[in-house]
Amino acid sequence: MESPVPAETTGAVDPAGRSHGRRRWLRPVLTVLVLAALVTAGVVNHERVAGWVSELVGVRWDWVLASAVVQLVSFQCVAHLQRLLLRAGGGNGDLRAVSGTNYAANAISLGLPVAGAAASAAYTYRRWHDLGNSTALVGWALAMTGISSTVTLALVIAVGLAVTGSTLGALGAFAATAAGAVPVLAAVLAIRHEPTRELVGRVLGRGARVLGRWVPALRGTNVAARIIDLLASLGSYRLSTGRSIGAGLFSLGNWVLDAGSLALAVVAVGAPVPWQGLLLAWAAGALATSVRLTPGGIGVVEATLASALVAAGMPASQAVPAVVVYRLVSLWLPAAMGALCLVISPRPAVAEQQPG
Repeated sequence: MESPVPAETTGAVDPAGRSHGRRRWLRPVLTVLVLAALVTAGVVNHERVAGWVSELVGVRWDWVLASAVVQLVSFQCVAHLQRLLLRAGGGNGDLRAVSGTNYAANAISLGLPVAGAAASAAYTYRRWHDLGNSTALVGWALAMTGISSTVTLALVIAVGLAVTGSTLGALGAFAATAAGAVPVLAAVLAIRHEPTRELVGRVLGRGARVLGRWVPALRGTNVAARIIDLLASLGSYRLSTGRSIGAGLFSLGNWVLDAGSLALAVVAVGAPVPWQGLLLAWAAGALATSVRLTPGGIGVVEATLASALVAAGMPASQAVPAVVVYRLVSLWLPAAMGALCLVISPRPAVAEQQPG
């Protein structure tokens, strides 16, 4: 067998090597940016942090530890959900790698204002792809994670309203919250329809030809055919009944355990848990987090959650420290673990690459 000719002797450029080089320095730079952003957030919010510390005087640390443990188990439910989805598509769902990626992506989302959500999603995609999963499988698994999480969140909110005696409100809340998953679910179902795939491919192919006037990489490539092939791969993934139930249970477990962490935070400050209004108070905080007005909802979630607990019957002198405990274990503890994962976690061993 002939030995390959070195690229430097021919003037050729190795795209894979160049991409590898970029990714070698990209992660350290991203890590430094996230750590710097987290430190900056602490400095900028030092007065708020000092206020939180003062609120922790007299809390029962054994219950704080219990709340933290429950919160970490909640995070692991998401990792198990994603592992199940990746394996359902025949991919690599190494639990350790998926868990580390979740923590790191969470830290990126919190540490990078404005671009945090996009950078977090890109990081997750890259890490899963490095495990040997195809582009189509990664996209499908991320989409199904979002659908499952949104529908089960709607279910928890509906149960919270039903407990208060508002059956009509429970149905309305479920429909309104679950509606967020409808566009993604519709897209996943639509790409299983061959004429729809071809239509999307043709439309995007025309757009690529127009962009090719300014983007050389798009010239001379059959973008439409590639898009159709990608959509066909994406539409080929299915969840069996058993795995669908498992995905729903993991998603539900994530939300229920998160609410349980809040209940333990209330116990930690010596207050009785307002069971009837707890789920609604927790749901208000969860929805405030999803709006992303600030990184991690800092300031917004605390105010929303404390107000909701007071409305549920807790005195403000106990609601505020309970929220502080909950946010420490649900926001700052995972963020710290994510920053640690960015620093020390090894690059995933690349499995045999799937097509795409």
